[in-house]
Amino acid sequence: MDKLSPVGVFDSGVGGFSVVKEIQKVLPGEDVLYYGDSANMPYGNRSGEEILHLTRQILAFLERRGVKAAAVACNTISSLIDRYRDDYPFKIFSVIEAGAASVATLDADCVGVIGTVFTARSGAYHRLINAVRPEMKVYAQGCPNLARLIDGGDLRPESIDPELRAAVEPLLTQAPIRHLILGCTHYPLVSGYLNRLYPQLTLIDPAHEQALAVKRFLESQGLLNDAGSGSLELNTSGDAAQYAEAARRFGLKEPRAINTVAAAQPL
Repeated sequence: MDKLSPVGVFDSGVGGFSVVKEIQKVLPGEDVLYYGDSANMPYGNRSGEEILHLTRQILAFLERRGVKAAAVACNTISSLIDRYRDDYPFKIFSVIEAGAASVATLDADCVGVIGTVFTARSGAYHRLINAVRPEMKVYAQGCPNLARLIDGGDLRPESIDPELRAAVEPLLTQAPIRHLILGCTHYPLVSGYLNRLYPQLTLIDPAHEQALAVKRFLESQGLLNDAGSGSLELNTSGDAAQYAEAARRFGLKEPRAINTVAAAQPL
């Protein structure tokens, strides 16, 4: 690998586009290679072994394509990162670690997290936040359907609002939460809905901190491509037209290619 090698980003669907958007801002010269496994989403309703089995197939795809680093743009997959991060020849970055870093200096004694059912139950945010802020109370709530609705392009308020209320209301009854981590990379696309329903909450999107972590690593290894024009290649096991529309919704650079690829094979 060298400076011209691409940066990999992967997710169970289009949610990882929120990370791509931040990488394009922070690392405008980098070529980004994206894999979204929409055929198997939502990952958050699967078992840990199933998620690992799918993840290793995606990482093998990125390895074959010669990436120099990979951003795990999926909180569910990131919650299991210690079980695969050392098995590949490139650095792998967790979006949950980025989210924990985002609240390290927060002026608050509690924080809420909404994410997939698997992410909420994993306790990953609790562990990583409490490693740097032992006194901070972390309250997590799973959303079984929200990522699927967003990935499918169903952004109607009558679909999204009930899902958000079902996730956020239990958190607000537990503690005086003022800050809410978007613990799924799909959720920034509905941040406006959250702002409308809960204007008192400050939303935290880990994507920016993850992009900065990738930048620091590339700089430290002499791998930063600061002379390129920054292309985007999308690979999906889902619908290519849906991905093109989602890329526009997220405000990404025009992809140079959108490829339909084989889905990771479930157990």
